[in-house]
Amino acid sequence: MNKVLNFFKNKKWGIAAAVTVITLAAVGIFSTSTNAAEAPETTKAVLFETTETLETSGTLEAQPFASLDWKTAGIVESVKVKPGQQVKEGDVLLALQPESTSANVASAQADLVDAQQNLEDLLNSDSELAQAIIDLRDAQRNFDDKTGYLHYLQTSDRVPLTETRGWYEKGKMGGWTYETRTRYFKGPATKEMLIEAENNLELARAELEDLQRKVEKLQNKELDILAAQARVDAAQATVNSMRIVAPFDGEVLSVEHRVGDTVSAGELSVNLADLSQLYIEAQIDESDIANVKVGNQAEVTLDALPDVTLSGKVTTINPVGEVISGLVKYKVRIELDKVEEGAFLPLGTTANVVIKVKEEASVLAVPINAIQNDSEGEYVWALRNGVAERVDVVGGAIIGELVAVTGDLNEGETLQIVHESSFEAPNPFGGGK
Repeated sequence: MNKVLNFFKNKKWGIAAAVTVITLAAVGIFSTSTNAAEAPETTKAVLFETTETLETSGTLEAQPFASLDWKTAGIVESVKVKPGQQVKEGDVLLALQPESTSANVASAQADLVDAQQNLEDLLNSDSELAQAIIDLRDAQRNFDDKTGYLHYLQTSDRVPLTETRGWYEKGKMGGWTYETRTRYFKGPATKEMLIEAENNLELARAELEDLQRKVEKLQNKELDILAAQARVDAAQATVNSMRIVAPFDGEVLSVEHRVGDTVSAGELSVNLADLSQLYIEAQIDESDIANVKVGNQAEVTLDALPDVTLSGKVTTINPVGEVISGLVKYKVRIELDKVEEGAFLPLGTTANVVIKVKEEASVLAVPINAIQNDSEGEYVWALRNGVAERVDVVGGAIIGELVAVTGDLNEGETLQIVHESSFEAPNPFGGGK
């Protein structure tokens, strides 16, 4: 027999196809002549809808998921949650008695308060830096003025005595102007004037340098802030070791302790998950991975809840294969659509996945007992205008008593049934030709 595709390995045809086959059989697709002595038994070529799928399995998981354990030993003081409760990131779920922990853990609360106050003081110093920058600008201007004045005294042949600001009449034509006027006297500056100018310049220099150091220190406070933040984080981590804190929004799945229990460091306390983001990671054989695409729709059933059917789609395909039991497999992630809030979905249960790798398509099919085979290949006898005419076909997938075929056939054509057909159905477990 020529090529007959075996679709049973890791594949199945959709429910629509199976229902169609059953329906067609029920309405008499395999009809026979009422007078077998005068006419051959006949049947019809039919169309039915098929969907090609891949079957695999994995486990039901949630993202994110966390198993929260104690970071120190002690006695449980409070339990603030129970299984099934929704919590927010940062919520305290359980806490230990401070006096039941080690001395450094018990004193961590006071250390945390001090560290937080130090950090707050540093963060609030921005206004001080702004004022220091303004003062530095004014000091620089004062220093420049004093430097220029001393240079003027040392190089000029006349010395300014006084400066006055006010309104002055502008010539005989009238009009007034507001300006600064300086009185000078001829001759070089006196020794006393030079000494005074030099002393004023040194004072301005000292003020400028002080403000420069202050601004530099305030500008470098980032290092102090980082150090202060590190002290806060260290103290907070020690305080948190006395508590179980939710790392994200989610649902409490289990609580392992009650008030008064004695616990050890590393002991599991709470399982927490975000059940709004469920997924399955499954393995696909290398012979099938090329058929799987991101976006393929999938249906999922759970061993723990066989009556529940979930839907989802392929979101990632790991292109790096793994050798598992001597076979190369590729990891595929299927993210599930949102489920009804409050639904019980046990994480870790086996999930059976059916991935739709090809959309529904109409396939022409004929009964197995209408196909013959000879040296030229597969064929059927089509009754056309009352005459049996050979029509070559190529057989494909076998669904029940039907074989998908391609060839010069149309839906509804009458075919002759052959009681001693040479057609051999392939072995669905291998070995067929």
